[in-house]
Amino acid sequence: MKPWNVLLTLIIGAAPLHADDPVFVEKKGIVAMEAESTTSNLRRWIKKTDVKDFSGECHIEFTGNKAESGPPDSPLKYAFKINKGGVYQLTIRGHKRLETKRQDISNDCFVALDGDFDEAGGAPLKILRTDTKMFGGSADGWGWTTQLDVNHKKYPALYQLKSGETYELTISGRSKNFNIDRILFVHEDKNLREVQRDNPDESARESGGITTSRLKPKTFRTLTNAEGREIKAELVSKLDDTLIIRVQGKRFEIAISSLSEDDQKFIKDWQP
Repeated sequence: MKPWNVLLTLIIGAAPLHADDPVFVEKKGIVAMEAESTTSNLRRWIKKTDVKDFSGECHIEFTGNKAESGPPDSPLKYAFKINKGGVYQLTIRGHKRLETKRQDISNDCFVALDGDFDEAGGAPLKILRTDTKMFGGSADGWGWTTQLDVNHKKYPALYQLKSGETYELTISGRSKNFNIDRILFVHEDKNLREVQRDNPDESARESGGITTSRLKPKTFRTLTNAEGREIKAELVSKLDDTLIIRVQGKRFEIAISSLSEDDQKFIKDWQP
């Protein structure tokens, strides 16, 4: 937990689909999905909140197999609909939790896409449709995966998707301690690095012809500490005496007891 003065300094310087299954809807060339936004049984995936700057409610960690590798396990399904056809790149925000000095472990999962699409980027259609290793992420916070690996031959994770079609992505566990925060499909006319940096909000979802968002409306408040210093922040969550906030896209933890009486009363009644 960062002291208030340090916080201010940082901020200033700084399966076949069922008809009623929810489907994420692409908008402006982006599909953004939180890892926890799956209706699948997590099985050997567990929800966690210990890697800082995760988005959504949590991130998930695979607990099966060995840290080096293993067979596809505990598949998670994510359905999405494409409005704007074209080549899309799959990228996953990942973290490799290392238990040894080795850097080349706990850094991958399996991915497979189902639906009416064509190959792009050199990877054969068979590889794109079946469980294929995708690797990347960072041991120090979060990084992004962008490549597929088939017997040490690398391919960009590119797919020629069609307007009006619905697809289902399957992510299965491969190496123990690999964490996933978010999943993005990004259209070729977008700058991938900019989209990754901006980390856009989760896409709206469609079910039974009705489009909704899983996310609750965001709560913003200008917080004041005992010395009268102010910070305008998005309130994310709270745990015991700790308030988690987001300021200028960065996530911070502060002690609720360090806030003004009015803020403490507000936080006490606030429901994340």
